[in-house]
Amino acid sequence: MPSPPLLTPYFPEYAEVTEHALRALLAGDVSAIRGGSTPYLAAGEEWPRCTNCAHELVPYIQINVSSEQTPAAFRAHVLPPPGTGGTTLLQLFVCAEETDSGYCFEAWTMQQVEGNGESWLLRTVRVVDTAGVGEPESVPAHDAVRAKLLEAEELLPERVISTWTAGRQETLDQESYWDYPEGFYEQHEPAEGLKLLGYPTLGKFYTSARDTEACNMGDDGPHNDWRCLIQLGTREEDNPFYTTGNIFVNQCERHPNVFDAVCAGTW
Repeated sequence: MPSPPLLTPYFPEYAEVTEHALRALLAGDVSAIRGGSTPYLAAGEEWPRCTNCAHELVPYIQINVSSEQTPAAFRAHVLPPPGTGGTTLLQLFVCAEETDSGYCFEAWTMQQVEGNGESWLLRTVRVVDTAGVGEPESVPAHDAVRAKLLEAEELLPERVISTWTAGRQETLDQESYWDYPEGFYEQHEPAEGLKLLGYPTLGKFYTSARDTEACNMGDDGPHNDWRCLIQLGTREEDNPFYTTGNIFVNQCERHPNVFDAVCAGTW
């Protein structure tokens, strides 16, 4: 069996100033916002909800795919929504409602939630008019959701990611491939924490939110050509959204609009 190809991961560089974060994000001055309480929502749009438990979702990360502060290698994999012009955001919302199996998003990823709903929202949105955009106008319904999530301590602290820095190249986790030359794996072991691309850290167990681990789009039949698009960093000790396993977002290489939430680890 040939050795897995080496991949380059990208790690966040956090900005110290977070004032007017959404304005900076939409302008492309920064790459991303992690957490916070001000997701971009279109005029008249309701706050996203979990389709499993109906609880309001919390913004986990918003990435400006049009910004040069976001790595070109990552931008090349994210298809913009229909239309022309403007700024493309990749937004991830997750359900932080507590269940007997952890957060609803975590439980859903580990197939511990009954029903056919989804405990996340991963989408691309096009923001056409970003000139002079400031912080979002006060919408009573949105303000009520923020107050509810804040009181429940479900919102993640807002952190602005100014850009991403390429890390050392990584290889596939040794849980999935063992035949490495001596010393090779230690030099290219997948890193933990929030990152774009690269390889995810794994464990003895692996679960997927999809009914099947394969992508069934297209005429080629089921296939397992996945790339790790974002490792969410849910195992970082200072992450309030701490999970049992390492959760990451997979993207089908053949069908870039097909995603999967995956949890891996030893439990």
